[in-house]
Amino acid sequence: MLNNFKNILIGVLSAVIVIAIGASAYTAFASNATAPISTPDASVVVSNGYGNGNGDGTGTDLTTIPVSDLNAEETAALLYMREEEKLARDVYNALFTVWGQPTFSNIASSEQQHMDQIKLLLDRYGLTDPALDPGKFTDPTLQALYDQLVAQGSVSLADALKVGAAIEEIDILDLQTRLALTDNADLQLVFNNLMKGSYSHLNAFAGVLTQQTGEVYQPQYLTAEAYQAIVTGAMGNGNQGGNGSQGANGKGNSGGNGQGGQSAQGQAGSGVPQANIAGTVNVHGVINSYDGMGISITADDGQALYVDTGNMRYSQSLGFAPQIGEGVTVLMFMSDQGTNSAISVTMDATGMTYTFRSETGQPLWAGGNGKGNGRGNTP
Repeated sequence: MLNNFKNILIGVLSAVIVIAIGASAYTAFASNATAPISTPDASVVVSNGYGNGNGDGTGTDLTTIPVSDLNAEETAALLYMREEEKLARDVYNALFTVWGQPTFSNIASSEQQHMDQIKLLLDRYGLTDPALDPGKFTDPTLQALYDQLVAQGSVSLADALKVGAAIEEIDILDLQTRLALTDNADLQLVFNNLMKGSYSHLNAFAGVLTQQTGEVYQPQYLTAEAYQAIVTGAMGNGNQGGNGSQGANGKGNSGGNGQGGQSAQGQAGSGVPQANIAGTVNVHGVINSYDGMGISITADDGQALYVDTGNMRYSQSLGFAPQIGEGVTVLMFMSDQGTNSAISVTMDATGMTYTFRSETGQPLWAGGNGKGNGRGNTP
């Protein structure tokens, strides 16, 4: 189904290599995504966690990070990522128009936030913004990709959801490549935030595909292992956990309690933040829609809100299936990414409360505290 898409990506690779700027963005495409998911540099505090997979949740303000010099690769990375995030936003908006599936509209809003984060860096370094009107791109290869993806996603809702998931997989791989090419803390901060968003979006598209069609999503670019780590919540934004003693067959308590049998190191810690929930509020309203990862409500004061409920599989395990028109009280806070995140949702009709995050704001679907402390069996 995605043969045309893959052929275009191969063409993209060839064109970018000729230009010799930004070629690294396509390395993952050519290798069919065999590279493992990387974790952030332990020396950099990102907004959602650091050190041994433990998130401090305090966040790092971009303005507190000194401006560094940009080399040609870093400049190309910023310009490209601005348009790549725009491509995601524009494709999702176009597919929402075709199918009316709220997931596309909701994630498009998140992609706008990603674009805004890159724009802050463009302004910071005095770079000219390449972004054009919706559906138009400065980079001709991205223009071709946009046209192809919209056409492909217009065939069926299943195809559209798979296009969305494919975009997020590609984005993850591209961000990995970009992270490896920069030592600038501000770029690393933003790229890590974007990668966290792509993990969530990939999970959402895969979950909605199953919900709407019964089909289990199969990764198109990531390895099966890397994809599984994302959907189970084992892949987070903290740095590598698993400080086991030297030896083989270490067990890592890595948020997802997964086995991590390489050099006595546990799997990467989930790095889930202890979120800043100082602004937690209770909001009462009526549900307008539910897309598996969040609810749209009209609050009693007339304000329209979208509230993230997180991992779809976790919500399903709770039996959370709100209906349009139901009254709810949502205990929520504003996350580091500027989205409303639900701690709990209480249904008016039944009085039942569904809890999605702990009192400190940590997602309950992540499992444990993501410390990733490996225990190695020394021979």
